[in-house]
Amino acid sequence: MIVHARKSVLAAWQLVVRDPKAWDGFDLTADGFFRSFIAVLVVIPFNIVFDLFALRLRQAGGLDAVDAGGAATYTYSKMAFSTTALCIEWLLFVVIAYFLLRFLGLADRYVRFVVAYNWGCVIVELFNLPAVVLFSFGLVSYAVAVDLIFIALGLTLYYRFYIAQTALDVGWGLAMGIAVLEFLFTIFFGYGLQQVASLWLPA
Repeated sequence: MIVHARKSVLAAWQLVVRDPKAWDGFDLTADGFFRSFIAVLVVIPFNIVFDLFALRLRQAGGLDAVDAGGAATYTYSKMAFSTTALCIEWLLFVVIAYFLLRFLGLADRYVRFVVAYNWGCVIVELFNLPAVVLFSFGLVSYAVAVDLIFIALGLTLYYRFYIAQTALDVGWGLAMGIAVLEFLFTIFFGYGLQQVASLWLPA
């Protein structure tokens, strides 16, 4: 399983540099489709780290208050909520993608798209690492960290565009539309998450 995951992540990284041989590294069988969801286990630790980073970043920007000791507050309940939300968002997009590709007549390429999408989520987390590491060690300011986050966002959009284009074998217009759809889905899901967070998390 570890060998499979390492090979798949490497293939996902090769897509970043537009290596045409990258697709040879993915297991595009039905078994490979289900095993690609193992990627969430790799992403969850990153997600927790980025939660802490986002909290510190908001506090540095004066957007969030700190507790009496001046420390960031990140409880187990918040970690559980964020992890659950990550898994729900992940599965929801995969379901939405199925119906979208079916509507577009591309259902036969669904497995190929999802396998690359799942393992590509690990690479997307890596795009954000420079901002996390540099800001956490005090090597860059709040403003520079925000700039790095926007750069990572741009890289993510391009990466998702390239995955859609090569996985589905479609033109740049449709590929970009799918990438933007995923981006908008993430935004609206995040907004909805903020609305229901008070039902789980204490004030």
